[in-house]
Amino acid sequence: MRLDLLLRPDHVFLDIPAHTREEVLVYVADQLERSGAVKRSLDLVDLLLDRERLGATVVGDETAIPHCKVPGLHGIVAAFARVPEAIPFGDNQDTARLFFFVLSPEEQPAAHLQVLANIARLLRNPEVRRLFEVSPNPRSLTDALAKAERSS
Repeated sequence: MRLDLLLRPDHVFLDIPAHTREEVLVYVADQLERSGAVKRSLDLVDLLLDRERLGATVVGDETAIPHCKVPGLHGIVAAFARVPEAIPFGDNQDTARLFFFVLSPEEQPAAHLQVLANIARLLRNPEVRRLFEVSPNPRSLTDALAKAERSS
């Protein structure tokens, strides 16, 4: 499942004012509630923290993929957040600066895994990764991502 088909510009949050894992999760959850993507941001934060307790979602290269299954969600929701400086995000000394959020309905486990796999594939491409590191605004990021996914 292609990320560019899921990631909307209003779900791209660049250089957010967060310094901890919890601040990133709360910020994104609040924004997703405001956009109508989720019903209650506090419930989403709880679900994401529960998932992080099972094992940190840091995947290396200052990147994390917080994800969870959300009861009552009607379709997969993707979001992206970037912080100016890497922050602690994990059990060890792991840090992250780029955050890819994947929220899925409980009844779509295969689609959930497909989105996670696609994000991992995209991040192996240095040019695509650079888009997420330096794009100046959400629209330029989503437009460049769509172009990259069409050509891959």
